[in-house]
Amino acid sequence: MRAGSFIAAFGLALGSLSAGEINGCLELDGVESRAEIRGIEGFESLDGDSTFTFQAWIKPRTQGGAGRGRLLDQVGSSLTWYLSDEGRFGFRPNRTTGWQICDANAISYWKWQHVAVTSDGQVLRFFVNGELLNAIPGSTVLSLTKKPVWIGNGEGEDKTARGFDGWLDDLLIESACRWTEDFTPPARGMMTEPDSSTVMAIPFDQLEGKSVALDQSAYNSVLNLKSGAALAREP
Repeated sequence: MRAGSFIAAFGLALGSLSAGEINGCLELDGVESRAEIRGIEGFESLDGDSTFTFQAWIKPRTQGGAGRGRLLDQVGSSLTWYLSDEGRFGFRPNRTTGWQICDANAISYWKWQHVAVTSDGQVLRFFVNGELLNAIPGSTVLSLTKKPVWIGNGEGEDKTARGFDGWLDDLLIESACRWTEDFTPPARGMMTEPDSSTVMAIPFDQLEGKSVALDQSAYNSVLNLKSGAALAREP
């Protein structure tokens, strides 16, 4: 289904924030901080899927821990979404497919940008601010575990930390391919409304000082903030 008809069918966005609400985000230090998800029933449902969308708004300060800051990483599995050398970002759906990355200089530092990875079952596509950067043979999400999912951190194969350094917002994961060509991303703070394909939807708009962030999908996962991760006002 093309992006236009998909969005028309399920609604454009959750809507603007009401009075008193904060367009917050998750702040991470690039070292040990992370959000840890333990209720991962929705995430587990991706196992075996070849159609999916991962999207978020990010504002990195640097490439993060060991130059490979993780946006998302599941403990013990090979599914990883990460920053890489020379301003790239990458995605690994399974160990056989390996590390797939977009072109250099795709990511800007100290600037908010929308990043997305989609697969329609045939092609894996990388987008920044709605612009299609790379299209490579697609693959299937395989070998997920029942272990926690980390947002904003992970562990390299050499066992070193891979902390994301900066701010992350409006994380949305779906078991459907939302875009196959250039598009206009939803504005930050205007997350697309969750629907039956939504695996995880986290706007990070809870008040500062909270130790958890809430998933707005039907799975209602809870993210526990660890090791200095914090819900922050817009930086």
